[in-house]
Amino acid sequence: MAAAVFALAGTLLGILGTLAVELVRGRTENTHARQQMLQVACADFVASISRMLSLAIEVEKDSGNTELTSLLYETHREARVHYERLRLVAVSRDTQESGRHVLRYAYGRLRQAIGKPPREDERELGPVMMAQDSLLRLYAAVRYEMGIPHAGEVYREPDEWLAPTGQPPAQANTSSA
Repeated sequence: MAAAVFALAGTLLGILGTLAVELVRGRTENTHARQQMLQVACADFVASISRMLSLAIEVEKDSGNTELTSLLYETHREARVHYERLRLVAVSRDTQESGRHVLRYAYGRLRQAIGKPPREDERELGPVMMAQDSLLRLYAAVRYEMGIPHAGEVYREPDEWLAPTGQPPAQANTSSA
Protein backbone atom coordinates (compact mmCIF):
# COMPACT_ATOMS: atom_id res chain seq x y z
CA MET A 1 0.00 0.00 0.00
CA ALA A 2 2.80 2.44 0.90
CA ALA A 3 4.52 1.68 -2.38
CA ALA A 4 1.34 2.56 -4.26
CA VAL A 5 1.05 5.90 -2.40
CA PHE A 6 4.67 6.72 -3.23
CA ALA A 7 4.12 5.77 -6.87
CA LEU A 8 1.01 7.95 -7.02
CA ALA A 9 2.84 10.85 -5.36
CA GLY A 10 5.75 10.43 -7.81
CA THR A 11 3.36 10.44 -10.76
CA LEU A 12 1.59 13.52 -9.44
CA LEU A 13 4.91 15.34 -8.95
CA GLY A 14 5.95 14.40 -12.47
CA ILE A 15 2.71 15.73 -13.93
CA LEU A 16 2.96 18.97 -11.93
CA GLY A 17 6.59 19.40 -12.94
CA THR A 18 5.70 18.93 -16.61
CA LEU A 19 2.81 21.38 -16.28
CA ALA A 20 5.08 23.97 -14.65
CA VAL A 21 7.69 23.59 -17.41
CA GLU A 22 5.01 24.00 -20.08
CA LEU A 23 3.62 27.12 -18.38
CA VAL A 24 7.09 28.68 -18.23
CA ARG A 25 7.77 27.71 -21.84
CA GLY A 26 4.44 29.21 -22.97
CA ARG A 27 5.13 32.42 -21.11
CA THR A 28 8.62 32.66 -22.61
CA GLU A 29 7.27 32.07 -26.11
CA ASN A 30 4.59 34.71 -25.53
CA THR A 31 7.23 37.21 -24.39
CA HIS A 32 9.39 36.49 -27.44
CA ALA A 33 6.42 36.83 -29.78
CA ARG A 34 5.44 40.17 -28.22
CA GLN A 35 9.02 41.42 -28.45
CA GLN A 36 9.12 40.39 -32.12
CA MET A 37 5.84 42.23 -32.81
CA LEU A 38 7.22 45.31 -31.05
CA GLN A 39 10.44 45.17 -33.05
CA VAL A 40 8.58 44.89 -36.37
CA ALA A 41 6.09 47.62 -35.45
CA CYS A 42 8.88 49.97 -34.42
CA ALA A 43 10.96 49.22 -37.52
CA ASP A 44 7.97 49.84 -39.81
CA PHE A 45 7.11 53.06 -37.99
CA VAL A 46 10.66 54.41 -38.07
CA ALA A 47 11.05 53.45 -41.75
CA SER A 48 7.96 55.46 -42.68
CA ILE A 49 9.18 58.41 -40.56
CA SER A 50 12.52 58.25 -42.34
CA ARG A 51 10.74 58.31 -45.72
CA MET A 52 8.70 61.29 -44.53
CA LEU A 53 11.78 63.25 -43.55
CA SER A 54 13.51 62.44 -46.84
CA LEU A 55 10.45 63.35 -48.88
CA ALA A 56 10.16 66.64 -46.99
CA ILE A 57 13.60 67.59 -48.31
CA GLU A 58 12.53 66.72 -51.86
CA VAL A 59 9.28 68.68 -51.54
CA GLU A 60 11.19 71.68 -50.23
CA LYS A 61 13.56 71.54 -53.24
CA ASP A 62 10.69 71.16 -55.73
CA SER A 63 7.77 72.92 -54.03
CA GLY A 64 5.64 72.94 -57.17
CA ASN A 65 5.66 69.16 -57.54
CA THR A 66 2.19 68.12 -56.40
CA GLU A 67 3.00 64.45 -56.90
CA LEU A 68 5.84 64.65 -54.37
CA THR A 69 3.64 66.57 -51.95
CA SER A 70 0.89 63.96 -52.27
CA LEU A 71 3.45 61.22 -51.65
CA LEU A 72 4.63 63.06 -48.55
CA TYR A 73 1.09 63.20 -47.17
CA GLU A 74 0.53 59.53 -48.02
CA THR A 75 3.74 58.62 -46.20
CA HIS A 76 2.49 60.56 -43.18
CA ARG A 77 -0.72 58.52 -43.21
CA GLU A 78 1.35 55.34 -43.43
CA ALA A 79 3.45 56.49 -40.46
CA ARG A 80 0.26 57.14 -38.50
CA VAL A 81 -0.94 53.58 -39.15
CA HIS A 82 2.41 52.16 -38.06
CA TYR A 83 2.32 54.31 -34.93
CA GLU A 84 -1.09 52.92 -33.99
CA ARG A 85 0.25 49.38 -34.38
CA LEU A 86 3.24 50.31 -32.24
CA ARG A 87 0.88 51.68 -29.60
CA LEU A 88 -1.08 48.43 -29.59
CA VAL A 89 1.92 46.18 -28.95
CA ALA A 90 4.01 48.45 -26.70
CA VAL A 91 3.65 47.87 -22.98
CA SER A 92 5.53 50.96 -21.88
CA ARG A 93 3.91 54.37 -21.82
CA ASP A 94 7.36 55.84 -22.61
CA THR A 95 7.42 53.89 -25.88
CA GLN A 96 3.94 55.06 -26.83
CA GLU A 97 4.57 58.69 -25.86
CA SER A 98 7.93 59.02 -27.57
CA GLY A 99 6.48 57.43 -30.71
CA ARG A 100 3.71 60.02 -30.70
CA HIS A 101 6.26 62.81 -30.37
CA VAL A 102 8.21 61.41 -33.31
CA LEU A 103 5.05 61.47 -35.41
CA ARG A 104 4.20 65.01 -34.28
CA TYR A 105 7.60 66.44 -35.15
CA ALA A 106 7.82 64.55 -38.44
CA TYR A 107 4.51 66.19 -39.31
CA GLY A 108 6.04 69.49 -38.23
CA ARG A 109 8.77 68.85 -40.79
CA LEU A 110 6.06 68.17 -43.40
CA ARG A 111 4.45 71.52 -42.53
CA GLN A 112 7.83 73.23 -42.83
CA ALA A 113 8.44 71.64 -46.24
CA ILE A 114 5.18 72.99 -47.63
CA GLY A 115 5.95 76.49 -46.38
CA LYS A 116 4.03 76.68 -43.11
CA PRO A 117 5.70 78.18 -40.04
CA PRO A 118 6.77 75.94 -37.18
CA ARG A 119 4.36 75.39 -34.31
CA GLU A 120 5.04 77.06 -30.96
CA ASP A 121 6.94 74.12 -29.45
CA GLU A 122 9.06 73.68 -32.60
CA ARG A 123 10.36 77.25 -32.88
CA GLU A 124 13.49 76.98 -30.78
CA LEU A 125 14.97 73.68 -32.00
CA GLY A 126 12.92 72.98 -35.11
CA PRO A 127 10.93 69.85 -35.98
CA VAL A 128 13.92 67.89 -37.33
CA MET A 129 15.92 68.17 -34.11
CA MET A 130 12.87 67.48 -31.99
CA ALA A 131 12.01 64.43 -34.10
CA GLN A 132 15.59 63.21 -33.67
CA ASP A 133 15.45 63.64 -29.89
CA SER A 134 12.10 61.84 -29.78
CA LEU A 135 13.47 59.03 -31.97
CA LEU A 136 16.32 58.50 -29.53
CA ARG A 137 13.83 58.25 -26.65
CA LEU A 138 11.73 55.83 -28.71
CA TYR A 139 14.72 53.63 -29.52
CA ALA A 140 15.77 53.52 -25.86
CA ALA A 141 12.22 52.71 -24.69
CA VAL A 142 11.75 49.95 -27.27
CA ARG A 143 15.17 48.49 -26.55
CA TYR A 144 14.34 48.50 -22.83
CA GLU A 145 11.03 46.71 -23.46
CA MET A 146 12.84 44.13 -25.55
CA GLY A 147 15.31 43.48 -22.74
CA ILE A 148 18.37 44.68 -24.65
CA PRO A 149 21.29 45.43 -22.31
CA HIS A 150 22.36 49.10 -22.17
CA ALA A 151 19.06 50.07 -23.81
CA GLY A 152 19.72 53.81 -23.48
CA GLU A 153 23.01 53.69 -25.37
CA VAL A 154 21.71 54.80 -28.76
CA TYR A 155 23.98 56.66 -31.19
CA ARG A 156 22.92 60.26 -31.83
CA GLU A 157 23.84 61.72 -35.17
CA PRO A 158 25.61 65.09 -35.01
CA ASP A 159 23.24 68.04 -35.30
CA GLU A 160 24.89 69.32 -38.47
CA TRP A 161 23.99 66.05 -40.23
CA LEU A 162 20.32 66.62 -39.49
CA ALA A 163 19.82 70.02 -41.13
CA PRO A 164 17.06 69.47 -43.71
CA THR A 165 18.59 71.45 -46.57
CA GLY A 166 22.29 71.27 -45.86
CA GLN A 167 22.21 74.50 -43.85
CA PRO A 168 23.34 74.63 -40.24
CA PRO A 169 20.43 73.67 -37.92
CA ALA A 170 19.75 77.19 -36.65
CA GLN A 171 19.36 78.57 -40.19
CA ALA A 172 17.35 75.57 -41.37
CA ASN A 173 14.89 75.94 -38.50
CA THR A 174 14.20 79.62 -39.05
CA SER A 175 14.09 79.62 -42.86
CA SER A 176 10.33 79.00 -42.96
CA ALA A 177 9.37 81.35 -40.12
